[in-house]
Amino acid sequence: MQITANTVVAKLSVAFVAIAMMFTVASPASAQTTEELQQMINDLLAQVASLQGQLGGGTMAAPAAGVCPYTWTRSLSTGDSGMDVMKLQQFLNADADTRIAATGVGSAGMESDYFGGLTAAAVSKFQTKYRSEVLSPAGLVNPTGYFGPSTMAKANALCVSAPMTDDSSDDSSDDSDDSSDDSGITLSGEASLDTFEIDDADDSDVEEGQSDVEIAEVTIEFADGDAEISRLDLAFTDSEGTDSDAWDVFESFSLWVDGDMVAEEAADDEDDYLGDEDNGVIRFGGLDIVGMEDEEVTIVVAATISDNLETAELGEWDVDGESIRFFDADGVATTEDATPVTDDTATFNIEVEGAGDDLDMKSNSNDPPKTTLVLDENDNTTHTVFIFDLDADDSDGDITLEEITIDLALGSTTRDLNEVVDDVTIEIDGQSFDAEDFDGVDDTEAVKFDIDGDVTIAEGEEVSVEVMVEFKDMDSDSDLQGTTLEASIDTADVDAEGESGKTVALGGTNQTGEAHTLRSEGLVLTITEVDAEEEQRDTGSGDRDYGTYTFTFDVTAFGENFYMIEDDSIVNFDILVDGVAMASPSASSTASLDINDAEDAATADKMIEDGETAEFVLTVETGTDIEGDVEVRVNFVAYSATDAVPPYDFAATATPEDDWTSDSLILN
Repeated sequence: MQITANTVVAKLSVAFVAIAMMFTVASPASAQTTEELQQMINDLLAQVASLQGQLGGGTMAAPAAGVCPYTWTRSLSTGDSGMDVMKLQQFLNADADTRIAATGVGSAGMESDYFGGLTAAAVSKFQTKYRSEVLSPAGLVNPTGYFGPSTMAKANALCVSAPMTDDSSDDSSDDSDDSSDDSGITLSGEASLDTFEIDDADDSDVEEGQSDVEIAEVTIEFADGDAEISRLDLAFTDSEGTDSDAWDVFESFSLWVDGDMVAEEAADDEDDYLGDEDNGVIRFGGLDIVGMEDEEVTIVVAATISDNLETAELGEWDVDGESIRFFDADGVATTEDATPVTDDTATFNIEVEGAGDDLDMKSNSNDPPKTTLVLDENDNTTHTVFIFDLDADDSDGDITLEEITIDLALGSTTRDLNEVVDDVTIEIDGQSFDAEDFDGVDDTEAVKFDIDGDVTIAEGEEVSVEVMVEFKDMDSDSDLQGTTLEASIDTADVDAEGESGKTVALGGTNQTGEAHTLRSEGLVLTITEVDAEEEQRDTGSGDRDYGTYTFTFDVTAFGENFYMIEDDSIVNFDILVDGVAMASPSASSTASLDINDAEDAATADKMIEDGETAEFVLTVETGTDIEGDVEVRVNFVAYSATDAVPPYDFAATATPEDDWTSDSLILN
């Protein structure tokens, strides 16, 4: 039998009239039971669906067949417009199961670029058809009509290389599989709202110009059954009462569940807000977020914030819950819209762009201790003189270095740096940078290094800056023998930018390296062992404590042979009581020095040849009259360039100080 369009339309009209009459005529006094009435409605609805299918036919609409291949790149919902909307309508019209309309507006060949109710309904049909790939993985039972990430992914997969094919022959199997495609997710019970809480985001400070930045967290829990959240109304208002307009501050708001965006609404026009726009209420519809009984659902609220805000628009903003609408397992809708639905308020603070950029200057444990830097009489030598850290641990974004300035100072104010320094370089994170214009025409100089964005410090990370100086050769008779060189830097001497492109003001503290001694000849002292022992001696009036402190160290000559006598007088040391050096140590304190291979008969008991090392052992015994917390610290060793000693020409400093200070003994 031939079924004409007129026949089908006539049957549809009869069916719709029948349904309408059932709703207008039926009364509680009717003979039919509720179950019988529902069955009649279901039968008529099934007939309507069948007739609509016949009217739609089962062939692909020719005008839409050319849409694929095509790729959608943004989520679409009611009210959106654009060429991608028209492409979506053409795509949906290519399949009889998902077409917008059979005739008229929205039908094949009459698509538009506006996403209206008919498009949303067709998207719902598409979601139902591919339920196992679109709805079930997201924990959704019913279609949403929202062309979001999962729906878009499926559409892009189908439209990657060819137009959709007609699947009308599979209608029966698709219908029969609907109940099994839910992956076991089935709502049950008569749900009621048990918990609706709004909390601050993990980081309540955000910046102008940021996109999809978290501003609040909504926690929802249902009791007595499962529910599907379909709508959420949230208010975004200036908590400081400056009457700032939300649409001038925000571009959009979005909701996220388990890292996926489930809704996004524009917020840059006052018409985007419900009712009185000054109340700042944004409605998120078509959510279909499933909440199982007694299980918390966490919804993250994010915002895209405009840039170049006015001062009054910065500061604290509030997020409040105004309304929630949900459906239980029986499809019964409940709207909770008390004023407000929750007493909780989340607060976030909008700062100027770049406010979260943070860089601190800190000391580095590997900064070289005070020492003698050995120079050569004939060739240049390079030494690391200073190390410090730049730390972005508290930064909200990466930091880019542009310029660093290091200050160098010579120990002699009457000589110039260029007499001893040939060049300066710094190394940062494996990259080397040369000084821009070092000339050394004074005893001090600010040496600039152009980093030019070649070093980026990732947020939460730190880098070390190592300063290396190339020294010129130094003659043995140079009067610069024994001068010092010191490097330092102020926090203002680092030019850095945050991700926003704005300059970062460094925190932390200014850093100064040690004043290192420069010599091409002399002695180097290396401590090998320090020992402290508490002992007692009978003084005639009872036993009294005293301490024995032993320092074992190596002495190495470089550049020349040097001389000294084997006597404790060549070693300068202090006895410290409660941290303070005694001005004149007790007469009862004694000291002795033993030098390996010393020749007691010689004028100088010991000559250390260039490149050779001798072992020294200094023993200090405190007097019994010294009481308190007692330590001994070695300061320097005196030596001469000739055999005629004393007096001594030079002193080799014992550094670092901590290594040359003994443990403390409590003496009574």
